[in-house]
Amino acid sequence: MAGGTWKAQNKVRPGVYINVKGDGKPILTTSIGRLLMFQNKPLGWGENGVITLDNNSDFEAKVGHKLSDPIMAPIKEALKGAETVLLVNTTQSGVKAAVKNNNLPVNIEAKYEGIVGNDLKVSIEVSADSKKTTVTTLLGTKIVDQQKNLSSLDELQNNYYINFTKGAGKDPLTGSNTYQLEGGVDGTNNVVDVMNEALEKQYYAVATTAGWGEESNIHELFVEQIKRLRENVGIKVRGVVPNSTDKAYNYEGVSGVKNGYILNTGDAIDVTTATARFAGLSASASAADSLTYTDIDDAIEAKPRLNNEETINALLAGEIVFTTRNGNRVVIEQDLDSLTKFNADKPKEFSKNKIIRVLDEIATNTQQVFETSFLGRVGNDDAGRNLFKANRVAYLQDLQNRSIIQNFAPADLEVLPGEDSDAVVMNLNVQPVDAMEKLYVTITVS
Repeated sequence: MAGGTWKAQNKVRPGVYINVKGDGKPILTTSIGRLLMFQNKPLGWGENGVITLDNNSDFEAKVGHKLSDPIMAPIKEALKGAETVLLVNTTQSGVKAAVKNNNLPVNIEAKYEGIVGNDLKVSIEVSADSKKTTVTTLLGTKIVDQQKNLSSLDELQNNYYINFTKGAGKDPLTGSNTYQLEGGVDGTNNVVDVMNEALEKQYYAVATTAGWGEESNIHELFVEQIKRLRENVGIKVRGVVPNSTDKAYNYEGVSGVKNGYILNTGDAIDVTTATARFAGLSASASAADSLTYTDIDDAIEAKPRLNNEETINALLAGEIVFTTRNGNRVVIEQDLDSLTKFNADKPKEFSKNKIIRVLDEIATNTQQVFETSFLGRVGNDDAGRNLFKANRVAYLQDLQNRSIIQNFAPADLEVLPGEDSDAVVMNLNVQPVDAMEKLYVTITVS
């Protein structure tokens, strides 16, 4: 019996001809859980560019520090909410530490520039019969790599900390020797120079300037770039900045954080670091989620603790406020963006992050589906436009079934020919579902 695959029904021999393929549905990606951050000071280690971090990362290998180190506080807080942090770590004019010994048959140089390389040591131990060699890399006193039973140093492999290359020295190595790396110098932080490129090219849901002092001009530059991406490029990302100084950003794509909190360990988290926590939570929130009254589960008190009037004023100013509730419980008072001036195009509903997440979800999904399944593939006639409309109706009905939007009917969606022969116009009336936030109760005694 014959078999195989088929392209046309032209087989001669009896048999079974089977094609196995996908169902043609587009593979849509999601940026939920991904947070873009800009390192606020040189780490003294790490790739020059974007470093991908999660809770399972080897932080010492990637950024030269334990997650518990003070310099890592914004990243630590961010990873309590975000699944992935994309850390923009860009410096210039740094120097890699190295072993300064021209007599060695191997060159030993730190993988990255910066002062962390000065804490590296390499131990080379040659057996008594000179047949086997063990090379050990240490960060401080911690063994971070060990290569045993090498017949020669030519077999050495680079590790996460050291690059080994063949040296010009001819001295044979005997016994056990330890070589300290030195000369590592931090580069100058220049993430501001690459901020625009990182914001446009990386794939994320939320970006933040958490960790940067509020006196820095990076925050205003950052907000302008978030506006540019949303309005001019069509990339529906959101930004989070520290804002204890009550700056009026007045934009639905940006949230400002007013205060910080105290952890159950007694550590105080200032506003610039607390911004990372909210940004991480916001990055992981879907269109169905609201962060209003979300617990900061390891915090016991807001810092500073705002009174009722101060809290109301901060909310009216469109700020994220951490408040203390009964039982030493800290919550996000309300999931707001910074929009405070409303008009017909941007009504009050646009001040809610949940509403913006719904609208961004619809915009992003529509773009992805059109690009992957319709653009350049489907004719711009009644049949083609009806096919696209049917796809969008099914998608919107699914959102309604999940209580993300409400009161949707197919008549709320129009797909029309545009002015050019290849243009399509989509008009949609949609009502996002907000979260319950206020309960007004009247109790009557009869």
